[in-house]
Amino acid sequence: MEQSTPLLLLLVLVRALTAQYSEGSGYASDESSNNEVYVELRPSIPQPDYRVPRWCYDLKIQDGEAACYSPRGGGYRSTLGTRCSLSCDQGFRLIGQSSVRCMQNRRWSGYAYCRRIQCHVLPAISYGSYQCTAGVNEGSRCDYTCSPGYQIEGDRNRVCMEDGLWSGGEPFCVDIDPPKIQCPNSREKVAEPEKLTAMVHWGRPLVKDTADGVITRVLRRGPESGSEFREGEHIIRYTAYDRANNRASCKFIVKVVGKDQTNLKFAHEQHGSQ
Repeated sequence: MEQSTPLLLLLVLVRALTAQYSEGSGYASDESSNNEVYVELRPSIPQPDYRVPRWCYDLKIQDGEAACYSPRGGGYRSTLGTRCSLSCDQGFRLIGQSSVRCMQNRRWSGYAYCRRIQCHVLPAISYGSYQCTAGVNEGSRCDYTCSPGYQIEGDRNRVCMEDGLWSGGEPFCVDIDPPKIQCPNSREKVAEPEKLTAMVHWGRPLVKDTADGVITRVLRRGPESGSEFREGEHIIRYTAYDRANNRASCKFIVKVVGKDQTNLKFAHEQHGSQ
């Protein structure tokens, strides 16, 4: 019994040491085969290296320019610490940061792009139109013209400026052309027997507006058609107005002669033909 006691103590000690080794080493013994060991992998952070020629990607900006300065000299455009100033071509506006730097995480410190400068579409004008050299893009010039019978009032052209606004103000077309009017032909009529008057008829004057074709009113000075006219000459005048209040006038003569005057005229003509 005394001889077996040291042997038993030795077995217990070996068992304890084996268990302690298994728990602290990251490995499992046969009795703990179900235990799992995880190894945590941390992402690697690139160590700063100013000697790497392409630490960040090459910086390019469409419709613009990136002017870069590197600590290693002018031949390098994307080394660590490189600074770039961004600008846009004529007719474009920079959206974003105007200056960026190549950082330790191999990325640029900001983002920018060039957007084309455009103005709003110009509204149509009544009785006129316009034509533009480059649509609504910056620098485009739009020239205005008016329809026949109209004249431009205001700015004849407008330019899309760098701030996205049109220069000048919106013009408009003014009707300056008076209407056309043609009166009936002058006429002569013999007075009725035993009367000193005659009834005279005529048609309406011919009136036309050269601009929008609208005649607002036609006024007459003198007796109306179908009136009784005494012997002598009578002037009938018509005046036409368009929508812009331009006016045009015409006149004709109504002459009433007595029967004795007609006979005298006939005799004179007969004598002159002999």
